[in-house]
Amino acid sequence: MKIAIVGAGTGGTKLIELFNDIKETEIVGVIDRNMQSAGIEYARKLGIRCSTDISEIDSACEMIIEATGNASVLESLRERYGSTKHIVDSITAKLMMFIVDKQIEMRDRLNFQLEEINKTSESLHFEMNNMVKITEKLNGINTDLAQSAMQSNQFIEKTDEMTKAVNKITQQIKILGLNANIEAARAGEHGRGFSVVATEVQKMSDSTSEFASQISDLLNSLRAENEKISSEVSKLGILSENQDTITHKARNIADELKNI
Repeated sequence: MKIAIVGAGTGGTKLIELFNDIKETEIVGVIDRNMQSAGIEYARKLGIRCSTDISEIDSACEMIIEATGNASVLESLRERYGSTKHIVDSITAKLMMFIVDKQIEMRDRLNFQLEEINKTSESLHFEMNNMVKITEKLNGINTDLAQSAMQSNQFIEKTDEMTKAVNKITQQIKILGLNANIEAARAGEHGRGFSVVATEVQKMSDSTSEFASQISDLLNSLRAENEKISSEVSKLGILSENQDTITHKARNIADELKNI
């Protein structure tokens, strides 16, 4: 629809803004006696034809909006164009201007909300990136802990093997000490000194065996604690993977909000 607006004051300017944003309408002219008014300046920026005389309204115009509120202007328009064009009076024009005001208010409010959403999404995006970095560090720490737990198990197994070997050697020394005592007893007085040495060897063997047993108990305790650590590390790994998944999803949402 082709429209002409008569009156380029505050109300006329709002009407120009309204109809310029509507694709289905085209403003073919703006009429006002004051060629320095705000509406005229705005219309010129939009490339709309401006004039001071209502007789210069484009013949292709289908609707004329009287925005001055002047009864004589309305009457002149009706006399000249009443039979060929639809004329909207100032009361209807005021209703349009009221709608424009509400539209502008709504647009400004929407723009403000969009700005706030944009700020929030940028902040969320920043925090999500930080969370991703922290999650990656946690994953690295979890991997290191798992490797450390595995190495600890290997050290425990090796130490346990060494302890078993010491026990075997201790048993052999004990048997040798016992045999030495038997041979010393057979030697009588000549074997007494050797008997003392054999007895000390047996005592040392017993002490070594007891020490090896204590080490074995300690290794078993370490193994049990290490298994607990490994179990907790495994749980931490699962939680870390879940957190990583959730964090990436949250970052994707933040990216979508930012793009919007």
